[in-house]
Amino acid sequence: MKIELRRITYNAALSQETSAYTADVYIDGELAFHARNQGTGGADFFHKVGRWTEMEVNQWLVANRPQQSFGKFTYDHDLEVEVGDLLARELERRRLKRLMRTFVVTIERGQIFQYPLRKRPADTIISAVLATNPDAIIVNGARDDLLRQALDIHLSQK
Repeated sequence: MKIELRRITYNAALSQETSAYTADVYIDGELAFHARNQGTGGADFFHKVGRWTEMEVNQWLVANRPQQSFGKFTYDHDLEVEVGDLLARELERRRLKRLMRTFVVTIERGQIFQYPLRKRPADTIISAVLATNPDAIIVNGARDDLLRQALDIHLSQK
């Protein structure tokens, strides 16, 4: 079961205790739910529009995803947790894309580094980075798989 979010609308100004968002949840390429949260600390709301029920998806997630832990608490992976993880990943992807407008972002020694452009051409910064560390991987302008790799590294460091 491949679960993904599309048509994500996020509002940081309305996010008080939880993320204020709306999104469409697709399962195996089909629209399954409309999801939303008002950002005031309540649970996510899922409006069923496809053939799956929230209970069926939750049962599949419990059986196929590891339990999550937060401090000393552990909990089962359900649709709300899955959507929260996907939303956090998408928001970080957007932040990384914005960051690449004003910084050169690299992967070096398994970590993410950023070098400010400060109105200099990106090629100048990239050549300076590669001169000091030829093993650096430049994320700016790279393929999607490199962006995903940078995102994985960044999210694992949090």
